[in-house]
Amino acid sequence: MVKNTKGGSGHKGQARKFVVPSSSKQMVKTRVALEDGELYAQVTKMLGNGMCHVLCQDNKTRLCFIRGKFRGRGKRDNMISNGRWILIGLRDYESEKAGGKLDNCDLLDVYSDQDKERLKNQVQTVNWTQFILNDRSNTNTNTNDGDNIDDGFDFTDEKEDEYKKIMEMDLSAKKINLKIEKEKEKDSDDDDIVFVERDDEINIDDI
Repeated sequence: MVKNTKGGSGHKGQARKFVVPSSSKQMVKTRVALEDGELYAQVTKMLGNGMCHVLCQDNKTRLCFIRGKFRGRGKRDNMISNGRWILIGLRDYESEKAGGKLDNCDLLDVYSDQDKERLKNQVQTVNWTQFILNDRSNTNTNTNDGDNIDDGFDFTDEKEDEYKKIMEMDLSAKKINLKIEKEKEKDSDDDDIVFVERDDEINIDDI
């Protein structure tokens, strides 16, 4: 076991025997559907309690059960969320559900973003259009959720309100002083102008 030399938040978060080295992660092959009953699917809704709704490649929605392998400490490298691509296994031993109930299936593998690109390039027999459109829709939804929405309310505290009032009073006082100075300058200019009245006739030859 590795000795904890940092302590605090720097200590190991998991036993070394459960940690997969990054080099071996890159060497893991992407699992593809080879057996009958294996289908590609995309998670559409998380239900909790180890279950979720998935849209399969045959355009059918099924109830997927997340096995223990992908839960607990195995959840670290197999995070499941809406839009995630997965591989599921059909339950051939169960009859089809009646009354609009969803058929059951089991989770076999969880694909990363790199796996998704490999599947698009390697598996040509599957139409990935619906999955790709769902990915774009999820991306747009997440982006819109992060936008700032103006609901007409402006939350402030007392100090901020007092500061705004002082700034407004200071600004109005400056405007008044500027107006007074302009009026004074105008009056001063009017005083400098002298009108001279002369009754004498002006002779053009004298100019």
